[in-house]
Amino acid sequence: MRVRNLLLEIGCEELPAHFVTSGIEFLKEKLPQELESNFLPPSSVEVFGTPRRLIAVAYDVPEVQPDREELLVGPSLKAAFDTEGRPTRAAEGFARSKGVSVEELITVENPPGKRGTYVAVKRVVKGRSAVEVLRELLPKLILSIPFKKSMRWGTKRIRFGRPIRWIAAVYGGEPVEFEIDGIVSSNISYGHRFLSPEPFVVEEPAEHLEKLEERFVVADQEKRCAQILDGAVSLARRVGGHLLKDEELLEEVTNLVEFPYPILGSFEEEFLKLPKEVPVVVMKDHQKFFAVTDEAGNLKNYFVGVANIKPVDDSTVCRGYEKVLRARLKDALFFFNEDRKKRLEERVPKLEGIIFHEKLGTMLQKTKRLEGLAPWVAGVTGLGSEGESRRAAHLCKADLLTEMVNEFPELQGTMGKYYALLDGEPEAVAVAIEEHYLPRFSGDSVAKTAAGVALSVAEKVDNLTGFIGVGLKPTGSADPFALRRNALGLIQTLIENELFLDILEAAREAARLYGEQGIELIREAPEETAEFVKERLKNFLKEKGFRPDTLEAVLAVTHDPYDAFLRAKAVEKLRENPEFEATLITMRRVVNIIPEGFEATDFTPQGEFEENLFNAFKELQSKLNKLISERNYTEALLQVSSLKPAVDAFFDNVMVMDRDPQVRNRRLSLLKTIADQLLKLIDFSKLAI
Repeated sequence: MRVRNLLLEIGCEELPAHFVTSGIEFLKEKLPQELESNFLPPSSVEVFGTPRRLIAVAYDVPEVQPDREELLVGPSLKAAFDTEGRPTRAAEGFARSKGVSVEELITVENPPGKRGTYVAVKRVVKGRSAVEVLRELLPKLILSIPFKKSMRWGTKRIRFGRPIRWIAAVYGGEPVEFEIDGIVSSNISYGHRFLSPEPFVVEEPAEHLEKLEERFVVADQEKRCAQILDGAVSLARRVGGHLLKDEELLEEVTNLVEFPYPILGSFEEEFLKLPKEVPVVVMKDHQKFFAVTDEAGNLKNYFVGVANIKPVDDSTVCRGYEKVLRARLKDALFFFNEDRKKRLEERVPKLEGIIFHEKLGTMLQKTKRLEGLAPWVAGVTGLGSEGESRRAAHLCKADLLTEMVNEFPELQGTMGKYYALLDGEPEAVAVAIEEHYLPRFSGDSVAKTAAGVALSVAEKVDNLTGFIGVGLKPTGSADPFALRRNALGLIQTLIENELFLDILEAAREAARLYGEQGIELIREAPEETAEFVKERLKNFLKEKGFRPDTLEAVLAVTHDPYDAFLRAKAVEKLRENPEFEATLITMRRVVNIIPEGFEATDFTPQGEFEENLFNAFKELQSKLNKLISERNYTEALLQVSSLKPAVDAFFDNVMVMDRDPQVRNRRLSLLKTIADQLLKLIDFSKLAI
């Protein structure tokens, strides 16, 4: 079968950096899927993107769909023919709709997605040309690209990330013509907006990237990224420095330019008096510049900006960069000096004027809750930093009232740390102020100091319990208060620091503190909070490779993330042993035979098998309790194996559901007593064998 290469280029006004990433990911996944589902499978697909274009190249796309046999399923056999074998209206209507006679209908057993016998039609579908299919497929694919926000323009009939300006669709050197809201696809593309704005003809899809580079467009984002990084590193070395690593900034800048040109600039050394994070944030978040450090990691008064054009004179662009940066740094230095005129302690009462949430009170009320919850967390987790946690909680929101954080919100917590140190607060308190916001994003580090961990955990428990308690739990993909991120951050903080904390008890303490302030939460707030965290924990541990049924069995018996992690590890480790798998089967029998709602009553075992099982259980019970209290779950599960012979003998020789209600109750009570002990470990009934 003959094949050709396909090119699709969507030219548009400048896309935001993260739009480029999401567009590339979507096309990389969906274009091959759509081609395959239309019987035009490519050998491979490559996707590229710049702020002005998204490009997909599909290689070796067949020129024609293959002829294929298609099965069209109609009504069930019972609905199609009556008891005497005569066709019903359902059969006649189905046959007529498919252009065949009733006599041509066939019967099929269990067709895809259905069970039973149905009537159907088999017909040969002649393959369509690839061009014909692509004319329908490509416009739908373009308009289905999901952007975080889309806009309308022109006739306002369609939505896209930014206005579309041209569409190049070329299959084997020939244009694939279709229209999207007046924009007609063609074989015409464009080079760099300023350096090579003239249109040019796309002749061969496989050569398109090379033709673009001749016109100052580096479409391959990996190549652009390498050019930026190599150039920036080289410029930093020129002044005896090192480029400050920042993968997030590198990806963003890569998607902001089509023809990257790194430029070295500098700023006055007086701005190095500011905390290091301030110039870095100003450079990164406001100017998209890379910072430069010395061997020790200290900031140098240099930066690297990336232009989207090679200027006639580098110094002209550099002066522009320096002028804008200098103004921002002057503002920052002014804010810093103004903030130093007042201690953090003096700002705390004014938190009364900041609303945390209309249903959850002011930021001062939140501070008071954290002053109670952080020491409580420190105490129950054994961190032993109650005093430092309380003091850090008292000051942790005060920097929200500083000029610096007002201008640069990204620095909240960080500026609190520096101001606290300058105020003479203990280092542990200052660091905790910064750490309580951690982790700020996926992949970020978690709090590590004792006071910082306690305050970070308290912050997240307070947020979760409060918002869930007033009915603001996330629904669907919407999560305006970042509760999923709070829950995940809580989980990561506890597991990475190997800390045990019952989330249900923590949420109850948080709810109590809300209640003391007269803020009413729903009665079920602690339970709903614990379940919300457990759902996030389940997903978190699934991504770590744990089996879903293991997690169900573990999370049925504990509200403690780190404890659940240890139990799951123990189960997964022992499940590799075939002998232990047999033990799981046996213990499931114990748990599953007990009727729902049955409660054990006092009993005296009778007969050899009841007595043997009871004695084996009593011997095991004290060992299990000790091992569970020590959280030695691997050994505890191994000890459960010792009960297997007695359980097997019991089930082999005794009728549990005896007709005599007294006998039945005695035997069920014995098994329920054992099951209750097993539930202190895991819920064996939820394990899939």
